[in-house]
Amino acid sequence: MSIKIKVKGNQETNEYKDAIVLKEIFENEFRNKPIKGEILIISNATLFGQDTKDVDLIVVGKFDKYSLKVKTKARTGRTIEEKNEETGKTEKIVEILEQEERLLFVNDFCFVIETKRHRAEDIKLEGLTLLVKYKDKFHDVTTQSENQKYALRNYFTDRINFSPYICNFIWFRNVSGESIKELLCNNSDIFDKHNYLPTRFGLKWLFQLACIQSIPYNQIDFQTKQPKKYCSFKSLSKKQEYDIDEIDKIFDLFTKVKQGMGDLTRKKIEHITRTILKKQEYALAIGEKLIVISGRAGTGKTIKLLNIACDLAINEGGRCIILTYNHALVSDIKRTLALAEIPDVIDDYSVSISTLHKFFYEILCGFEIGTNKSPKGNIYINDFIKKYKSLLNELFDYVESNLIGEVELQALMKSRHQQVAWDYLLIDEAQDWSDIEKNLIYFIFGKEKVIIADGVDQLIRSQKKCNWTQGLKKDIDFRKTTEKKGLRQKFDLVNFVKQIAEKLNVYWDLEPKEDLYGGKIIIKIGDYTKELHEREFTFCKYNGNSAYEMMFLVPPSLVDKNNIERSFIKIKDFEKKGIKIWDGTNTDLRTEYSVDLESHRLLQYESCRGLEGWTVVCLELDEFIRYKFDTFKEESTDELALETFQEKRDKFVNLWTLIPLTRAIDTLIITLKNPESIIAKVLNEIYLENPDNIEWIE
Repeated sequence: MSIKIKVKGNQETNEYKDAIVLKEIFENEFRNKPIKGEILIISNATLFGQDTKDVDLIVVGKFDKYSLKVKTKARTGRTIEEKNEETGKTEKIVEILEQEERLLFVNDFCFVIETKRHRAEDIKLEGLTLLVKYKDKFHDVTTQSENQKYALRNYFTDRINFSPYICNFIWFRNVSGESIKELLCNNSDIFDKHNYLPTRFGLKWLFQLACIQSIPYNQIDFQTKQPKKYCSFKSLSKKQEYDIDEIDKIFDLFTKVKQGMGDLTRKKIEHITRTILKKQEYALAIGEKLIVISGRAGTGKTIKLLNIACDLAINEGGRCIILTYNHALVSDIKRTLALAEIPDVIDDYSVSISTLHKFFYEILCGFEIGTNKSPKGNIYINDFIKKYKSLLNELFDYVESNLIGEVELQALMKSRHQQVAWDYLLIDEAQDWSDIEKNLIYFIFGKEKVIIADGVDQLIRSQKKCNWTQGLKKDIDFRKTTEKKGLRQKFDLVNFVKQIAEKLNVYWDLEPKEDLYGGKIIIKIGDYTKELHEREFTFCKYNGNSAYEMMFLVPPSLVDKNNIERSFIKIKDFEKKGIKIWDGTNTDLRTEYSVDLESHRLLQYESCRGLEGWTVVCLELDEFIRYKFDTFKEESTDELALETFQEKRDKFVNLWTLIPLTRAIDTLIITLKNPESIIAKVLNEIYLENPDNIEWIE
């Protein structure tokens, strides 16, 4: 045997043991056979940067003249005409030969395998969806396996600029082949569509299942015009080939980032994974009452939510989801959870993060409100964001008229368990939710499952504060804790923001934490320069941080919206200055978050809420403020008109001005395009009052 098989991964895990068993299956097949090739088996892979990050096994291989007989269909290069039963039209399709035993030559392959240790009695089929039991509830493992395939495809594309065709499998380590056949009930329709591996199997079973997902190619004999007696299986296109050593290296990305992450990220991970609930009075009320964590920007509400979620998951085995409307914050938390190695699996403890829009999308699809159905039977909603409010109103009308009740709720939890059946919901910036969103959350999950972070009067989505405790009795229905100290920013930065708030007539009662002394403020008129960047980035790294901890914020005027794909206008200028960025304004990003240790985050101002950085650069802050003034629209809040339009606008915009200024921990850099703008004059006044604490650069 001249097959080289390499296994990598954490040797202390069950998944690594499974990888060794898989290696033995390959070795038994190839023993005493003159076959050449390479196989790489990776256990416990982390697809760093992808929405679905945890994968049990990835198997990549290539052969020289390896063949076996399998029962499979085959496709030829010919096209035939066939009538579409739905449309009645005749269409040209690729010719597919009937299933029969064929000689299959395997050139190369790429498999992703989800391993399960459930017993046969804890597995069931609903249609083509496979469910496994966890804590007396059934979870959709079919969707989990599909998500892993697509995540791996994106990961390959991002790292090596192409992706093989990937087959995905579910390997039951405690279920026999006979039990799988019983599960399928000898239904030929299902048998030709499943991807289940029993505890022991041979390569014939494995590649026969692979051929269901990727029908092999059967050449046509040039002389007889008939299909040849053999077919070929491959995962790569023409002119592509596997460099197994290169494939091996790209899965070291997570380890490299974890080893090279900055002190700020490391401290955040240490903070969110430590046990705190036993030390807090409100902990006893979790699961019995609504929990409210109140405080202004910079008091650590988001980190506290993360800490509570991780504590509930790690120490109590809970499945927790954090909801926010900020996509950038979702990305940042996903990165933190990945580096903290918090699982995102469906049948174990986990912490997930989602936007509220995506969350309610799943609920609306589950109740089939405003939905369409694709030819393949998939349910979806067209123009969801445009219809969002009206669809929520429609759902709430059904609830109010008792057309949706407990029976329908149970059906929803069953049909979309992976998306909506959580032990705890943790909601960030809850004051900025709508009443209808709050009421639906209470109806579906009950207030006892909910933990919220209340940012007091920091309203961005709307102009009316959502009151989550209305009609509830303190200490009987809810427990509240109030955060008053600034835990993010250093002393001088907190005072700087307070001075701006005073001059803008914004109530801002945040107090600095005395032991967080120091902080630096730099105000630059005109463009951000290479010299300023090199100086401050060097200082940032000197303090133990990576590029990720130096964040850039930009106004809409610096984002190119003319292209289909949005992007930062000055990207080439930054490249010339040696500033490498992960462009969070780009709509074509393949990764969920930055995976490059040398790249700075760059995001729009409106995406900065909840984020932080050791150094934060607010580019053209005056342009952002001008944009907020120009686009402000007064909303009906059903309250007495005690403020004029101008007063409401000023309050809204001035509060928005403070939010990006509270993102920096140590160094805040502000660039201004117009030195005559109102904010420029305000900042200059503060500089003249505090010349020792602020650097002003013309």
